[in-house]
Amino acid sequence: MDTFQVFFFFVISYLLSRVFVKLKIPELIVYYLFEKRHVSIQKLTYILILGSALISTIIANVITVLTLMPLVVLLQKEIKSFGEFTIKMNTLLLLCVIWGANIGGIGMVTGTTTNGVLIGLYELYKVPIAKDFTFISWAAWGLPLVLLLSGLGWLILMLIFKPGKQTHKPDFGVALASSGLSRKMQRVGFFLAASFILTASGLSLLLSILDKHKYTILFATIIWTLVYIYLLLIHKWKAEDNKRRKLLEFSDTLQDIPKKGLLWIGIAILVTYILWQLKFHQVMAAWFTGWLNANHSLFLLYWIFALLTTFASEVVSNSAVQVTMFMVLFPMTRTIPDMSWQGMLIITLCSSCAFMTPLATPSNGLAFGSSSKVSLKYMMMAGFIMNLVCATLISAWVYFVVPITLNWFFIK
Repeated sequence: MDTFQVFFFFVISYLLSRVFVKLKIPELIVYYLFEKRHVSIQKLTYILILGSALISTIIANVITVLTLMPLVVLLQKEIKSFGEFTIKMNTLLLLCVIWGANIGGIGMVTGTTTNGVLIGLYELYKVPIAKDFTFISWAAWGLPLVLLLSGLGWLILMLIFKPGKQTHKPDFGVALASSGLSRKMQRVGFFLAASFILTASGLSLLLSILDKHKYTILFATIIWTLVYIYLLLIHKWKAEDNKRRKLLEFSDTLQDIPKKGLLWIGIAILVTYILWQLKFHQVMAAWFTGWLNANHSLFLLYWIFALLTTFASEVVSNSAVQVTMFMVLFPMTRTIPDMSWQGMLIITLCSSCAFMTPLATPSNGLAFGSSSKVSLKYMMMAGFIMNLVCATLISAWVYFVVPITLNWFFIK
């Protein structure tokens, strides 16, 4: 039942992401944060990476990048006019959005499609703990992890790029004032996004604690989904000019997909196919089986899983890495039952947290392909360090923290 519920949450989160793009809600938020004050580069980048992460917990990480890239371009232009625009700073701003989007995708079950794949496979393989992974229980351990990784990521970027103490005052006013957008419509979009989090959390919590009424709650979720579809695609809202407009047209749901970004994704798929033909997954399975038979530490094995998943995702589609690593994992779950859900969760989270190359995730490819004058060298150097940090923290978090958090919701 909760798998169906999560699917409906994915549908609405995608539509909300298109509302954010069309109404330029992220730009509006930044306008209120920066327009009337001088802001240091450190604070600007911190808000960018944290803001990208938080938005990505609500909507898919790829869509977050599509939503925020126009804002990144605007920031780069403003920094250029202030005399601070270099390839190094340009890359820093780009990485803030990429890193935040990838990190935020693990914060909620709707954050990325790999999370949905995991939930579906939990159900398919009848993993005993599958019923414990709901919208709200995932958020309980996922959001603190997102905040922690965002802070660590920002520190790494500051150490690598060393932006100094320059301050500037971006001139967003002209661009936003000339956009022709209604502030009323923007407020409606923001309100619907906030209400989505609250109501989805409530429905998820009800499904967790009222198992006897699961069909009733699923029916309520379907009605809830239809109401949101009506509000987003059909209902006409009153704008500032007293005309009534829809938040989204059906044509808006597939617009503004950058072609260069899709090219990087296509290259990643090609590399994935080549490695698959070379039996890459079979080599990994044999190695892991040998490690397990040698009676090494389970946590250390998880950490190696995390590292291999993260770095493999740098050259292979993260979805393909996820499925391949699952194939490596399944033969070992007969020996250690908990490995099935913990190993799968670590693989899923780490496949979304790869930061070195444009091939790593769809978010990386779309962002890198949409920007110019950025440094691949700096991206790889900073990403290598962040990969190590993420793999280590995610392994420890899943091994120690997630079981405790799930027990808060589901007393065994």
